[in-house]
Amino acid sequence: MSTAVASALVNNAPATRGRAAGGESFTAAEPGLLVEVLAGTTRHAMVTVTRVR
Repeated sequence: MSTAVASALVNNAPATRGRAAGGESFTAAEPGLLVEVLAGTTRHAMVTVTRVR
């Protein structure tokens, strides 16, 4: 699934990289990219992308 997300980000627009207050890195995208995610917590918080539109 990470390959699908990467290609969607590349095809969407130039992306901006950043860091959240907790230190996690993220890539911002222009409006219009829709992803469905599954959020869960085990030992660490995690988010799994399940679909990219």
